Amino acid sequence: MVRPKSSPRLRPARRAVPLLVGVAALVLYALTAPPGLTWAHDGADGGDLIAAAMTGGVPHPSGYPTYCLAGRLFALLPLGTVAHRFALFSAVAAAGAVGLVCWSAQRLLSGGPGGCSWRTSVAAAVAALLVATGPIYWSQAIIAEVYALNALCFALCLSLALHPPVRPGGRWAAGLALGLGLGNHLTLALALPGLAILAWPSAPRRSWRSAALPCAGLALGLAVYAYLPLAARRDPPIIWGDPRTWEGFAALVTARLYRPYVLGVPRALLPARLVAWAGLWGQQLTWPGVALALLGASAWLEDGHRRPLFGTALLVAAYSAYAVSYDTTDSYVYLIPTYLVAALWMARGAAAVLAWAEGLVMWRQRWARLAVAVGLVVLPTFAAVRHAPALSLRQDREAVAWLDGVTGRVPRDALLITLQDGHTFALAYAQWVEERRDDLIVVDGDLLAHPWYRRHLGRRYPALALPDGGTVGALVAANLPHRPVFLGSLRDGLTNGLDVVPEGLVWRVTRGG
Repeated sequence: MVRPKSSPRLRPARRAVPLLVGVAALVLYALTAPPGLTWAHDGADGGDLIAAAMTGGVPHPSGYPTYCLAGRLFALLPLGTVAHRFALFSAVAAAGAVGLVCWSAQRLLSGGPGGCSWRTSVAAAVAALLVATGPIYWSQAIIAEVYALNALCFALCLSLALHPPVRPGGRWAAGLALGLGLGNHLTLALALPGLAILAWPSAPRRSWRSAALPCAGLALGLAVYAYLPLAARRDPPIIWGDPRTWEGFAALVTARLYRPYVLGVPRALLPARLVAWAGLWGQQLTWPGVALALLGASAWLEDGHRRPLFGTALLVAAYSAYAVSYDTTDSYVYLIPTYLVAALWMARGAAAVLAWAEGLVMWRQRWARLAVAVGLVVLPTFAAVRHAPALSLRQDREAVAWLDGVTGRVPRDALLITLQDGHTFALAYAQWVEERRDDLIVVDGDLLAHPWYRRHLGRRYPALALPDGGTVGALVAANLPHRPVFLGSLRDGLTNGLDVVPEGLVWRVTRGG
């Protein structure tokens, strides 16, 4: 690829483009973030993550130690409610990932940090902003979830693989970034083959010390998982499994509870899943953006850049296969790294379109260049305007209203059995973060069958009667003579044999079957 010419006087301003792109994304996310706890955008896990982070506890598998530690540190900032701070934590992480991808695209297009022309700057900015304004990426950037931080870790590892650090300290830091990223979400391991291809040295073979440094950094980063058994030893109010033992630690970290979902989609549904995958690409990147990505990939092939094209294509294939075959309704969030990769392809495609505009007849060149640049910038602008009404959570109060209604209606020392993750985690947030209704005994009906959960309930609520049978009916029958019993929701099978009457937003049990 021929390095484009660049004016030294404008070069510093062009280098600031990734920062400006990140700031623009952060402003967009901050303006649309929820003021409190939210269930929107498949964010029901937020209450569990926040409560675990703020109490030094252990959230649902795989424990997410990097998120818990970094989120609690960010929550020290006085920025509204604690839930709002965690939403802003996601916004900062997502904006940082967008800025990093813009920087990576700029370097790829310019052939190095010193060749940033107006063309590379516009192309990289447009591609990054198309990702930032896409509905899937945007939705996870404004809720308390782990996927925005995962995007930042992926973007950082991608940048380091595309431009491997030369100094020993940089190689050590690259391994550390990968280890901490795996401490946030283990799906980052899906990127390892593609990252290895991108980072593979084309120069002479390096010494064993060069490989030892990133491995040492990786080991140090993975040491963040020591947080889980150390936190569990304190017996915090939020704890999943028993990571104090090796078996419990392995079950938590490997997410054994969710293992049936991996490759769990029936074969008959795979064609429909693949069609949905293609549709999500158009929804997230816009169809003009998809066209730019395909143009950019073909341009890379024509340029002879087969290694970066193959490495990035392997990243897209690995994450796409995992998302398509993961048997949950929200598996689309695992596609976020593929959109960050697509930003590199889109940037190359946009640069090709701008190069075509520069090649027009001289008397039309300036106007053509301006028209094409404006047309490209319109794409993310249109996406932002189009998606903002549906994605904005500034007025979202569903979870907060449910909490207010339940905590204000249920009598003291009552037993409330929840049958939805959103209800369980929202009450955990209210009790252990906002310190409301600590007298309320909250039991997750879906977890009663697990011995570790019953042991945890026995330690947390000594007055709770825990029968041997891990069923909702047995729990109700054992406790109804001693305290009021409520159900957060009704579900066929779990509530059979119970006489219940609606009382506000919950159901009161009047007789145990």
